[in-house]
Amino acid sequence: MKKFLLVILLNCSVSVFAQSNLPYKLGEYSEFTISFGPIEVGYADLEIVEMTKIGNKNTFHIVAKGKTSLFFDWFFKVRDFYETYIDTSTLLPLKFIREINEGGYYINQKYKFFHNDSIVKTQDSVFNIPLNTQDMLSALFYARTFKKSDLKQSNSFFVPIFMDNENYFIEILYLYNELLETKWGTVNCMVFKPKMQEGRVFEDGEQMNIWITDDFNHLLMKVETKIWAGTIKAVLTDYKLLKTPLSIIKTVK
Repeated sequence: MKKFLLVILLNCSVSVFAQSNLPYKLGEYSEFTISFGPIEVGYADLEIVEMTKIGNKNTFHIVAKGKTSLFFDWFFKVRDFYETYIDTSTLLPLKFIREINEGGYYINQKYKFFHNDSIVKTQDSVFNIPLNTQDMLSALFYARTFKKSDLKQSNSFFVPIFMDNENYFIEILYLYNELLETKWGTVNCMVFKPKMQEGRVFEDGEQMNIWITDDFNHLLMKVETKIWAGTIKAVLTDYKLLKTPLSIIKTVK
């Protein structure tokens, strides 16, 4: 589950839009089914739950949750909760909360970002951060503001992320477009491949691909991760209150 939520951080070259031009709005909701091979093992969802103020700044309050299905709770129970507050004018995170329980392994993190000072404060420390640093959840929504015209096939783009009390850079490769068959019909998607920086070297790690709609929404549709034991997939199964209708090339008969 944590791998899925990490994968959706994928980013590319972005430019900050006026709020009216953002590809999402208050109330947007996405739900995903997570499978390992042919077996459904869990679920995850994302929601822009409210607009609220932190200090004098307007923010999007966004929540992501992940959990294993009832059957797999007997073997490896997962309950993940992620929460971010994104400044609507800069699309940078101001506050991030992460509470996870994965098979009895617990993590509880709270970050406060001070971008003008290039620092983030955790429960017990202060860290320096690069310009335009994102958290694990805000990165997805920041990424969705990219312009297709700024993407060049086979070029890489980089975004800094503060995660687990460390600074990372994600390198994103735009691979190609693909017509993805979904429950609603055929959707034209851009396919991206992420690479995580390990020290000063970028490693391939697991082979991950991400499908994002090639329309105004730039909606996350699918994540696929190949590991030694098989393939993990997260597939969009429901959505609500998109900014614009999902662009479907051919509907299901």
